[in-house]
Amino acid sequence: MASDSTEKLASAPAGASALSDAPRNYGLFVVFIAIIGAFSSLVNDMYLPTIPSMMREFHTTPSMTQMGISMAMIGMGLGSVLWGSASDSYGRKPILIVSLVIFVISTALSLFSQTITFFIVCRLFQGLGAGGAMVLSTSIPADVYMGRQLAKLMAIIGAINGVAPALGPVVGGFMADWVGWRGIFVLLLVIGVVMTLWTTHYRETLPPQRRLKSHNLKGYVAAYKSLFCNGRFMIYVTIKAVAIGLLYAYISSAPFIIQTHYGFSAMDFGLIFGGNALAMGIGSALAPRFKVMKQAMVVGCIGMFVFAVAEAWVMWNEASFALYELFAVPMLLFSGMIFSSANTLSMEVGRSEAGTASAILSVVKYAFAAVVSPLVGLGNILHSSAIAFVAVTLVALLLAWRAYRLAPLADMERTK
Repeated sequence: MASDSTEKLASAPAGASALSDAPRNYGLFVVFIAIIGAFSSLVNDMYLPTIPSMMREFHTTPSMTQMGISMAMIGMGLGSVLWGSASDSYGRKPILIVSLVIFVISTALSLFSQTITFFIVCRLFQGLGAGGAMVLSTSIPADVYMGRQLAKLMAIIGAINGVAPALGPVVGGFMADWVGWRGIFVLLLVIGVVMTLWTTHYRETLPPQRRLKSHNLKGYVAAYKSLFCNGRFMIYVTIKAVAIGLLYAYISSAPFIIQTHYGFSAMDFGLIFGGNALAMGIGSALAPRFKVMKQAMVVGCIGMFVFAVAEAWVMWNEASFALYELFAVPMLLFSGMIFSSANTLSMEVGRSEAGTASAILSVVKYAFAAVVSPLVGLGNILHSSAIAFVAVTLVALLLAWRAYRLAPLADMERTK
């Protein structure tokens, strides 16, 4: 393993020979990474306003409809495992192209869905393709930046990606009554095609001399074992996964709570959800302002727990929408702080196998999300969501205490 990064982030070290050359156009690089990093938001958030109408179209239950979210999460998790290690061996560019092609094909096929079962199967493969984009959006930046530079890039991308779940439901809300979920998936198809073509012009960030020499299963298993046995890495990964679990508990329950319980329209829901999602982007941008990145993660876990408990009280007692919204915004803001800080800390520790580290980061969080998402649809959705909110944030709080007690790592060499 390369030397561990710091929790107290320094500037990029002088003579960081392990890094590839920085991109010539930083702005375009950020946009490219932000878009492929937003694929999970695009895959799920855009069609959220249409979930209640899809339930009626396919004559199914809320829990079965939410399986479309869960199967996409499972696909992203499987895709992360497959594409992450493969990119460490074969390079980032070819793996990204293959995964985007799978996304495009599965999205096109989903347009012909006549049953919820066919749609769910398409969602699995759609997630499998999107998983490549997601995992590489984390490993590619780690190829060219480290320390505080990496943290700032992660924060910028996190802030931009806060706009993706914000705009997704807004666009979906406007399109829901006009073209339905199929029209939304046509837009996803266009985005997939554009990103596939853009990737063909992408400059490889992992040259052959830095790739894993072993291309067999034994080599991949050894890389995964090394990181899974790294306690510090796994604590950061699990904290990120638990925060994602809260996010998808919110995502899965919000359409039914806001539209069915509180009586808002699909377009109203898009605007409300979009405004809430912006809070995640703000939280992500706030994380690098902490001198010690681990502090940002711990503060995020504490704040997320406090406001999740308050939100659970609102849902359990079926209080007013104003209170529901009052606590949802800061809850999501603190979760955004966790996304940015945990991402940075995890990738710094797992830098030498960035693709595999990013794969573990993705598969664990999406496996957790896939389990949590359908649970909020069991029984009374307000009560089941309240229980899920408290349970997952309590786990995050306990893990944050464990992370806080970890001995600090040595600072990286500072540039003069």
